[in-house]
This record gives sequence, structure tokens and C-alpha cells, in this order.
Amino acid sequence: MLRAIYFCFCLFLAAFVANAQQIITAGSALTETVYVLGAGQNLIAVDRTSIYPNEAQSLPSIGYRTSISAEGIISLKPTLVFAEKDYVKDVVLEQIKGAGVKVIIIERVYTFEGTQKMIREIAETLNRKQEGEKLIASIKADLDEAQKIIKNSTVSPRVLCVFNRDKSSLNIAGSNTFSGILPYTGSIPAITGVDGYKPLNTEALIASQPDYLLMFESGIGALGGTKGVLAIPGVAQTPAGKNNRVIGMDGIMLSNFGPRLGKAVKELTLALHPDYKP
Repeated sequence: MLRAIYFCFCLFLAAFVANAQQIITAGSALTETVYVLGAGQNLIAVDRTSIYPNEAQSLPSIGYRTSISAEGIISLKPTLVFAEKDYVKDVVLEQIKGAGVKVIIIERVYTFEGTQKMIREIAETLNRKQEGEKLIASIKADLDEAQKIIKNSTVSPRVLCVFNRDKSSLNIAGSNTFSGILPYTGSIPAITGVDGYKPLNTEALIASQPDYLLMFESGIGALGGTKGVLAIPGVAQTPAGKNNRVIGMDGIMLSNFGPRLGKAVKELTLALHPDYKP
């Protein structure tokens, strides 16, 4: 009897501690994960990239990368800060720790394994391990669905990942970017050997001969829609341009390798394998 009472007390205490936390997140994947794990009510501020789910947009913003200050965060009186590695300056994080705030730094890796690790780190800190494992299982189920599509397809398309915020800057998205999604979709990177984001030039674009261009919906919009993308010098000389194959996706879902990774993979896999028949 005493053992049962003690067990119930421990559960109550863990729930009380979790609910008492005042959390700030710096990184969209971290914010989204906290919400999906059921601790969104404990969030008191987020960074500027955290626009999903919609509830996050109503919270105070701590800014973006170099604009994030220790003073701004400490003034909000958090008990816990989750921050992506290299997203907030080390000196800022040290100042926050010096104020007695618990800081968890999470390395973001653009793989399913990296996503699992992130979810487990956050879930363990929030005493929500069971919810974390359920989330991982859900992502895995979507990845398995994508594999079924790939196995029943006859194509392995070449994909060029392009990132832009406006009309003036077009970049190839190489390794350590959202292009990390391609191996899960049965497709091939049209350009290899590029780390991070590098300017896209006409010669490289034509030489890569992509079957598809993959972009953020916001990037396509900034170019005036699909017609604007097709008007980029060199695009018309590629299979993607000739066949009007431009794929636009929600930029946050595509790039943050968070809780919606499985959904992003499945959506992109279907788009890249139009010959698939259920």
C-alpha cells in the first residue's frame, strides 16, 4: 500500500514539475516538438522562425540568431531554455546559465536519426518519454509508407533543391540543409559536393539536368509563381523546366526535420513518383 502511494506521489511530483516549467525555445523544430509532446502551455516565448503551430505566433519573440540577447530572455523569467546548437551565441547562453536558468542545447542533424535524438532529448527533459516514443513511431510509420511508394515506382528522379527569399538571391541547397530529405524519397541530388547554401549559377543549373526543382512555397511566391521559376536563366534547358516540374512545399515542414518529417517525406515522395499506383 505504501509503495503504491509513493509511486502515485512520484507521478504527481513529475507532472507538477513539468507543468511548473516556463520554457523558451530557439529553433522551429524545438518549438514544434514541445507542442506535439503536450507541453505547449509551458512555452512563454519562442524565436522568430517558430511560426508553427499557429499558437506559437501569439507568444513573445526573442528574435533571430544574432539579435537574441541574454537580457531579453532572462527578463522573461524562464526556468528552461531549449536552443539549437550554433543558433544562439555561446556568450549569450553562458549568461543565461549564469542567471540560474537550465539550458539544453540540441544539435540539429538533417536525418531521421537526428530527429529521433532531438525528440528523445526534449521528451526526457519534459518527463514525457512515452509521448516522445509515440511521436517517433508516427514519423517512422510515414517513412515506411514512403518506402512502399518508392518500391512500387519505376523512376529515381534527379532533384535540385533551390532556396531563395526574394528574386535577387538563388541558392543551391546542399548537404546539411533540407536536401537531406531526398534519400528518404527515392530521389537523387542533382548536384553533389555542396555544403550548406551556395549561389546558383546558370552553368551549374544546366549541367545538373534536374528532373524536378524543389523549393519553399514562399520562395516560389517571391519569384511570382511557377512562371517566375521557369523564367530563371537555364531552367528552360533542363528536364524540370521542359516538363514544368517545380515542387513547392511548406518551408518550415520541409526544412526543420521536426515532428512533421514523416509527413514531409510522404508528400514529397508522392510528388516525385507520379507513376505510383496504390
